[in-house]
Amino acid sequence: MSTIDQREQLGFRLAELPRCALPRRVLVADPEHFDLEYAINPHMRDEHGALRRVDRALARRQWQSFVDALRESGLELDELPALPGQPDLVFCANQTLPIARDVAPDGVARVVPSRMAHAQRRGEVAHVTAALERMGYRVDAPADHAPMEGMGDGLWHPGRRLLWAGVGPRSSRAAWEQIAQRYRVPTLLLELVDPDFYHLDTALALLSEDSCLWIPQALSERSQALVRALIPRAIEADAGEARRSLACNAFCADGRTVFIDAGARLTAQRLERAGFCVRMLDSSEFLKSGGSLFCMKLLHGPI
Repeated sequence: MSTIDQREQLGFRLAELPRCALPRRVLVADPEHFDLEYAINPHMRDEHGALRRVDRALARRQWQSFVDALRESGLELDELPALPGQPDLVFCANQTLPIARDVAPDGVARVVPSRMAHAQRRGEVAHVTAALERMGYRVDAPADHAPMEGMGDGLWHPGRRLLWAGVGPRSSRAAWEQIAQRYRVPTLLLELVDPDFYHLDTALALLSEDSCLWIPQALSERSQALVRALIPRAIEADAGEARRSLACNAFCADGRTVFIDAGARLTAQRLERAGFCVRMLDSSEFLKSGGSLFCMKLLHGPI
């Protein structure tokens, strides 16, 4: 299975791809050790170049409100214990790429461990991988010698057997080419061109089979054309909110309710006008580390 990086290479429509179940299981990671101890993205330093400071008690309350909202929505939650020395473990979308059983060619649910681009986060991978293995996933090998940061850059299309893959600061074209071939899954490569949007999940949120929330200028022109070719309802986030509040780091598990940071009010209004129910949650302490609601969970399954 080849990768696709421009509109002219498309040989299918979404409606022609096999259907997949929407995942209803969520992994979250305890934020006990969450803090800013290093800078590996532009959001982690203030205007003077200093590391931002985290209110850890407030971060805990924000995380708990987020977890409570997930449970209220009907999602099944699994909680991963904290890991000393890994302050970014709370962003548990990044360490693995789950392959659901109805996506895997042999019908066996698998997980691909990430190769993290920065040494500071590499200790998180085995911790998350082991948790998924205990749940029933078969652990496969990571991509050979190629960085790939799980569902930070790999987004499964809602309800269809299709992978959107970010190529840029954290994940490589070579890794996605290996994954596309290994699992025989069509994979669309999107080039990230703005340092503020260092993962695909900061630039694009897939909301339903026919809709997304995005910030087009985070992607190259040919990648923008690819999104427009396949997703008829591409809702553009407010540009300022996309940078300040990571508005596109929103997520939608059921095609109706969108979880988004509380600071993204203009973007929320656009979503509501498009017919979505919006749940606004404060993730201000986590934004200081360059992450928001999508990063703070791993939506996965079926196993």
